[in-house]
Amino acid sequence: MTKIGSNKIQLSIFLCLCMCLGIGILRFSYTALLPSTRLAYHWDSSFASILSSANLLGYLIGAFWAMKLPQNFTMPRYIILAAFSGTVSLLSCAFSGLPESWYVFWRVISGISGGLLMILAPSIVAHCSKAEERLTINFIGFSGIGIGVLLATLFLPYLDRINTQSAWMILFAFSAVICLVIVYLLNQFKDHLDHINVTNNQTGTVNGMYFSLLVVYASSAFAYVPHSLFWIDYLKNTLHLNLYLINFNWILYGAGSALGAISAYLLARKFGNSTALKILYSLYVFAILIAIFSTHPILTYTSSFFTGLLNPAVVFLTSYTILHLYHVAYKKLWSMATLAFAVTQLIGGICFSSLQHWGVSYHQQFILASCVLAVGTAQFFIYSQTHQVINHK
Repeated sequence: MTKIGSNKIQLSIFLCLCMCLGIGILRFSYTALLPSTRLAYHWDSSFASILSSANLLGYLIGAFWAMKLPQNFTMPRYIILAAFSGTVSLLSCAFSGLPESWYVFWRVISGISGGLLMILAPSIVAHCSKAEERLTINFIGFSGIGIGVLLATLFLPYLDRINTQSAWMILFAFSAVICLVIVYLLNQFKDHLDHINVTNNQTGTVNGMYFSLLVVYASSAFAYVPHSLFWIDYLKNTLHLNLYLINFNWILYGAGSALGAISAYLLARKFGNSTALKILYSLYVFAILIAIFSTHPILTYTSSFFTGLLNPAVVFLTSYTILHLYHVAYKKLWSMATLAFAVTQLIGGICFSSLQHWGVSYHQQFILASCVLAVGTAQFFIYSQTHQVINHK
């Protein structure tokens, strides 16, 4: 059956909404609202850290589950399940005074939903799009990560005017609307998905380029943990910034996230995938490391903006490069990459939480994060150079 390239706009919107919900909102809304939620619900720092780890564990479970799911007409069912379950998890955070196990359970569910959406939504797009349209569709789609992060940060300047419960309820309502649109769009692809050939489950030939990508992608998962989990705490308790400057830094993070996919898209069009990835990962090392230089606010602003920009940028372009190189094996290989990301992210969360407990400073943690990513980036440079990787534009 031929690809349904006429649905290019619908596929772009579908992927954008899935990424916006699964990663942008379900993942980063908690980070953005954590300080006010902790204060309103009287959580201590150790329980807040447990909730963060619960979400990372859920993401790992979701990625593993998605990898095991068959690549056939059942994928939309799991996307719908993930979208609605994740949306309910937002509602669960709108109520205080409940047992701690309640919040842990729903943060795990939120992570599982994000893992399923991250793998299954791009897999559906890969089946329902023409090869020449995939770069554009994926660029628009993965922009949803940044849009979701930006939406989560927009609450920050107004948290002194609206209570925490209202902020969670607004996110829940917005996510519910996204779920309905996702259901509608999936119905548009139903006929095509019903005819997915089972041979598409074949893994195909995997070479060293994939494993090199896997290593650098996983290292980025470890490296971005301090900014994604502890950046607000660092700004507040280490730099002692006031609420206005904390909000401004987090909004810069959200604005950078919204520009991440388009930045990667433009670089890929100009230099090719391999060179663009080298540029992005190298900048990522610098963006994390610059956080230790807090003598001037512009350095903190730069770190906030570029770490926000580079995470969705490398996620999008790594995903697209795997799709471009391995075609029908994409779901399996992207699942493995996401699983590696989730495992390393969870290890990073536990590692940095332990370091914090042992009194290791945030500056030292940023140095460790940037060094790990630098090693991953270096091996990608070396492999690309020694094997003369072709740049696909």
